[in-house]
Amino acid sequence: MLQRSAGILIPLFSLRSADDFGRGEIMQMKAMIDFTISLGHRVIQLLPLDETAPGEASPYSALTLFALDPLYISAAEIAGVGRMALRRARKNAGDPARKISRERYVTLKKELLERAFETFASRARARERRALDDFIGENAYWIHDYALFRALKDHFVFRSWEEWPDDLARREQSAIASARRDLAQSIHKYAYFQFLAHQQWKSIRDYAGERGVYIGGDLAFSPGRDSDVVWAHQQSFDLTRSIGTPPDAFSETGQRWGLPMPNWAAMRADGFEIWRSRTRHARTLYDLVRIDHVVGLYRTFSFGPADPHDQGKFTPEDEAEQRAQGEAVIRAIKDEAGEMQLIAEDLGTVPPWVRKSLTDLGIPGYKVMQWERDWNAPDQPFINPAQYPELSLATTGTHDTEALTLWWRDQPIEERARLAKAFNLDGRVNIRAPLGMPVLNEILRTLYAAPSILTVLPIQDLFGWTARINLPGSVSESNWTYRLPIPFERMATSHAIQSRVHDLKEIAIGTKRI
Repeated sequence: MLQRSAGILIPLFSLRSADDFGRGEIMQMKAMIDFTISLGHRVIQLLPLDETAPGEASPYSALTLFALDPLYISAAEIAGVGRMALRRARKNAGDPARKISRERYVTLKKELLERAFETFASRARARERRALDDFIGENAYWIHDYALFRALKDHFVFRSWEEWPDDLARREQSAIASARRDLAQSIHKYAYFQFLAHQQWKSIRDYAGERGVYIGGDLAFSPGRDSDVVWAHQQSFDLTRSIGTPPDAFSETGQRWGLPMPNWAAMRADGFEIWRSRTRHARTLYDLVRIDHVVGLYRTFSFGPADPHDQGKFTPEDEAEQRAQGEAVIRAIKDEAGEMQLIAEDLGTVPPWVRKSLTDLGIPGYKVMQWERDWNAPDQPFINPAQYPELSLATTGTHDTEALTLWWRDQPIEERARLAKAFNLDGRVNIRAPLGMPVLNEILRTLYAAPSILTVLPIQDLFGWTARINLPGSVSESNWTYRLPIPFERMATSHAIQSRVHDLKEIAIGTKRI
């Protein structure tokens, strides 16, 4: 179990240095670790790092549940990528102060990675080749299917596996064997990219461990329908339905995610092996992991994708069966987690008995400040964080919520007054003013003082920034593209940033989170 700590939620793609190509990379985590320590914080919570399709920005709709996205590999750290190639890539990336399009970034990074593989294929020493072979052997439970799938995706110009020749789509043994022979070089390349990514990630884990920083991952609920996991384990998914959510605060008609429906009967029959293997893999990457959409393990809401009028349904339908299923899956995950801390993302339309079940299983859930209210009382008052249970993670928001500064701006005076009253801030803050640093500090100090074992806040809410990471239910170029407003190098010399760092560290110290 983690000790009482404070942490920062930030996607890896949001990291920023003075010489990058416009998107965060693995080795930039060293600067993030150092920055986290300077704040008196000890946890960095990331979003999923799984590889997505070239045109897919959401990390929750991935090509795989195991492979790290090669786009995160720090090209400057690998052999075969010379200084001229790096300089040319940075020039082609354009103004570092502006966002780079995903298409351009994919092109730049692919060229550098291809160059690295060509060098490895032609010049690698026997020791280096053995290291790659050892990595493949250690990860055989996922990397063979993944590398073949990626090679086939290239071969068929990224057509869905459901559009491949029938013998490959059905994974007939002779067709698979033939593809492995014909695409051997491409398969080897994608295994090599994973070798590079995992090597770099191990160095980050070591760096963080030496400094007492914990890295948090995110166990996304489902892969994309067009993924190596669904292709390799078709019996474990019901492709006649797709998952989503019932009507909630984000959507009056529910959300259709387009992700494949688990075949829970088949998963139960093999002891939830997909979930077990995912957890074993996560254990090699993270110190703690957030179980995304945990209510979906208990009861999965799905639609018939061919019927736009389908109102959706829960599977299982019976509450007793729902509880039994969710607890069986979570126990399988706990069996494989070892010392890795589990956290349940128990937000949205979640029955009270689900949270009771999670408590019984010893897994902390979320306490999102603006949603923690006594909904049955007059005026629905906010709950003082002092009443949060120790087995919880307290926060101001998630990757799907607006920044706290904007939330405050949009609240009527009466709502601000309710928050100030619940947080014992009456008379100490000006509820009619924008959310300046004095008010923000008081809110954070109250939240950090909660009994919750963890407080993990979006970095925007620590600094009073307004950009958001994702707007649920929308498709926009601004989704999943958030970057730090300035690079780490400038943060270290910015008087305003360093003043804020000092305040946040004092809050962490004063609330015994360091």
